[in-house]
Amino acid sequence: MDRVLTAGVLLCVPFLSVMVYAQKPLPRCPNTTYVGILDDAREEMLNWKPGVAHQRLIRPAFEKSCSGWQGITSASALPDMTWTVALDGKDIGKVKSQTETTGDEPGRSVSRYLTLVQTIVTPVDAIPSVGAPSEKYAPLADGPTKGRRPLVVVSAPNFSDPDGWRHIFQPPNQIAALVRETFRRDFLHAVRCKEEKVVERNWKFPDSLLSLPVVYASNKKSFLIEASLDAGDCGFIDDPDDPLSNPWFFVSSDGRVRRIGSFMSLLDAGDYDNDGRSELIFMVNQPEDTEGFVLFDAALHKQGSMLWTYH
Repeated sequence: MDRVLTAGVLLCVPFLSVMVYAQKPLPRCPNTTYVGILDDAREEMLNWKPGVAHQRLIRPAFEKSCSGWQGITSASALPDMTWTVALDGKDIGKVKSQTETTGDEPGRSVSRYLTLVQTIVTPVDAIPSVGAPSEKYAPLADGPTKGRRPLVVVSAPNFSDPDGWRHIFQPPNQIAALVRETFRRDFLHAVRCKEEKVVERNWKFPDSLLSLPVVYASNKKSFLIEASLDAGDCGFIDDPDDPLSNPWFFVSSDGRVRRIGSFMSLLDAGDYDNDGRSELIFMVNQPEDTEGFVLFDAALHKQGSMLWTYH
């Protein structure tokens, strides 16, 4: 799909989703854990600028205190941080950063950025990087721009993945059947298309056309599965409640299945708050102009999101 972004781009303030907990008051937390994203300065690459962003930065995203997970604000973020870079249950490096400000209002993020950011002060050649830059991680996905894989960073050395999430090639037959059954229940009115025109409504598609291209399994015998329906050429899809949005499903160890979102890819799983269970962070690329990151707890309930839109 082609998406054209003209000059004079307007950048929206990122939306931070904060969970509210109806619990009795908790004792004062001795420590707060911060989680962020080591990311390209994708602000440099708007308007389909070729190549890869020159600058890398930290996007502080989430914090965990006694009241639970919530989105970081400029008031709560520390001005200088040392981060552990986490991937696949391993510590793959350290980076130091400091909040970039406007100069007249300390703590306020510079307006040219999509989110609250911190400038990396670690030497460039010591900043961890994984894999080659790809269109998969580029701003707005299409065009000549490429991006480095975003990496999760934590303010404490909490990088282990006690739930042992790992990629597998296919789910057990019973699990696959549960996901397909839930997909059909969630999406009662699928359509079949040809050349971007609907040729059949309320399509009773066969299982052979509902593939499960991405599957993760945990050592708790739970699964994360992306589903993809081959309905022909239906054109541009940007609705997360569309059956063609490649929705993700969580299958708990007791066989219960829930849809958790669409237009996502799993970045990492780790016990970022050191409570003995793994959180999971997904990257969101929702056509045509929404990107960001979403944090889920070990039971795959969303705890916060850092999203932005391009206009």
